Amino acid sequence: MTSNKLVKQEDIIAVKEVLKKFQEGYTNRNVEVLDTYMKELFIDGDSITTLGTSRSELCFGLEDLKGLIESDWKYWGNFVVDFENSKINSNGNSAWFIADSTVNWADPDDDDEWCEDLVDDYYEEKGRYTNYKPIAKLAMLNRKLAFIVQETHTSKGSSFPVRLSGGLIKENDQWLINKLQFSMPMPSYPEWRADNDNADTLKYYNEMKEKMAKSNDKPHDESRASVIETLKELQMNYLNKDADVNDTVQNLFLAHDDIYLVDPNENPAAFGKESIETMIVQQRDKWDEMTLNVDESIISAEGDTATIVTNGLFKKTLTSDEFLENEWQKVKETLQKEGKGADKLFEAQKHIAYAFKEFAFGEASTWEFRFEALAVKENDKWRFHNVQFTYPSLYMFDGDFSKTTLL
Repeated sequence: MTSNKLVKQEDIIAVKEVLKKFQEGYTNRNVEVLDTYMKELFIDGDSITTLGTSRSELCFGLEDLKGLIESDWKYWGNFVVDFENSKINSNGNSAWFIADSTVNWADPDDDDEWCEDLVDDYYEEKGRYTNYKPIAKLAMLNRKLAFIVQETHTSKGSSFPVRLSGGLIKENDQWLINKLQFSMPMPSYPEWRADNDNADTLKYYNEMKEKMAKSNDKPHDESRASVIETLKELQMNYLNKDADVNDTVQNLFLAHDDIYLVDPNENPAAFGKESIETMIVQQRDKWDEMTLNVDESIISAEGDTATIVTNGLFKKTLTSDEFLENEWQKVKETLQKEGKGADKLFEAQKHIAYAFKEFAFGEASTWEFRFEALAVKENDKWRFHNVQFTYPSLYMFDGDFSKTTLL
């Protein structure tokens, strides 16, 4: 690796000040000053792109983002960004960051409200899961009950990890945010799985794809075409088990010591070439195929730096016998690991609920994901400084949040 040219101490200090002001808004939650807050922190206009944790949260422009932030201040839990320990890089007038964050609720959810929500989701005519097969609905409901029982009967209040990432542009000597993504680490088998029995499983995925395509209905510069070629190269080789992983990383990523890769599961980020190679090998085992919506991608180029946002689908096929044997051994590992017996029993029960849910859908799995990346042009070729895969979520407590933090 070469020495890292994308770490500038003065930019790090300035960006941390922006994140500190961002945090102050979420701490004070004063909607009356929201207009001033937006003007001081964000790029004005349609160029800003925001992804929220939910499947439907894709925002274009300042007004859409304002609505999301106002909703967060009014209805979300206490959101805290660890901006002091955030990872920050910069190149010219562009900067980008990623930070561990948490969202906290003072009191656990009300059991009666959960009962009403589950009836709405699984039994009502317009419920999210009404059109699934009965065996799939039973398995999904069983998994949800496992989480609810643990959260509402073993804790006073709840705290969940959130990964916050974004980009900034320097205008008139002031750093302004032009891209944000809120995401949550998901378990090995994410909540949303595409299924032919329920057309709504890809509703928001297709809506996001259409919104991205419409936003691209304008003239593009040469940078977009060359970045798209890099995305096509990633789609072709990233999960290709026959491609040497060393070559894959060397061809796709910058030769810097702090390049990083973020997995959608509860894993810490992989920093550096060797760690990224290890994570890609693990992902090649986890997923068989990746479809990336390359042509619809939102690409914002600023000089030799480009931010990329799009979505896609992961596919995996595993025979029933292989799947059940893997899950059977994982339950044993859970019961034998260090920790409190009650916690291990809850975790084992949740794992079994996961396994039955996945098994109910059959051997072929399809999951939607979001893709975010930062590319830098060096020697006339675009390469990634960082890549982040995330799963959209609905319920907050689907993962094993006792694991290591992101950074």
